[in-house]
Amino acid sequence: MTTTKRVKCFKHLVYSYVVLLTVTGAAQIILGAALLWGHVGYYAIVQNKFWAPSLIILILGPVSFMLCWLGCQATNQKNRCLLGVFSGVLVFAICVQFVICGWSLAMRETLPSSVEIYVDESFATFLEKRYKADNLHIWNRMQSQLQCCGVDGPLDYRRLAIPWSCCSRPEDPFESVCKSHYQRGCLAVLTAQLKNRLLYACAAAFAIAIIQIIGVVCALQLGYILSKDDARDDISAVARRQKDALQLSIYEKSRRDLPPPMGPVSPTAPGHRLLKTAPPPPPSMMPK
Repeated sequence: MTTTKRVKCFKHLVYSYVVLLTVTGAAQIILGAALLWGHVGYYAIVQNKFWAPSLIILILGPVSFMLCWLGCQATNQKNRCLLGVFSGVLVFAICVQFVICGWSLAMRETLPSSVEIYVDESFATFLEKRYKADNLHIWNRMQSQLQCCGVDGPLDYRRLAIPWSCCSRPEDPFESVCKSHYQRGCLAVLTAQLKNRLLYACAAAFAIAIIQIIGVVCALQLGYILSKDDARDDISAVARRQKDALQLSIYEKSRRDLPPPMGPVSPTAPGHRLLKTAPPPPPSMMPK
């Protein structure tokens, strides 16, 4: 395959990757926003923790769009400098994605103990201030939406009235009688949800990093081919200049080797033989 065809091939590959990068950027924004939205409902209970990986994924979405523009400009102009910047930013984004992946897994391992502390403190405040009748309190909303009751179960409300949010069918928030309650505790449900969100963040970061590695390979290969093409053009230009210089030197040498042109010879020059000429006619014979 000739160099021109290889350049065209990798240009189309980079263009295809830019389209794929646009899709991944949109996916990052949607996924990051969805994970953050799920976290917003209960952020006060866990003291606003465990949201950072989702936020970074959301921020990397617009960065992917910026990379799309940079990749198109570098490919259109065949600019190796822009291709280098494109590859460098991609490598940085890949490193960030792998950091998110490892960070999410590490947070997932330490999640149960840290979440248990936060949930216990929040539940104790909920009981002390007797917000059980407050429909908008975060514990009532969480127990109703997650279908759980207390930290470990309904027994956490011993010697206290179980709030309406623990009722499996709370038709009336202020109804004092509830026939059935949710039996599972909110700690296990909330921990499972946080683990799932961190796992989604880890999987998304890993998949996007793999896609971005493909883009780095294509960009570096295109830059390598363009550098070889430029080097070949430089060698051809040097060869042409050398050929022109050689032809000019041959011409100058041939001019120096030619004999000097014959000029008028002095009659008194050595070896010069005077030609005898006829005398001029007498005046009487000259035509009138």
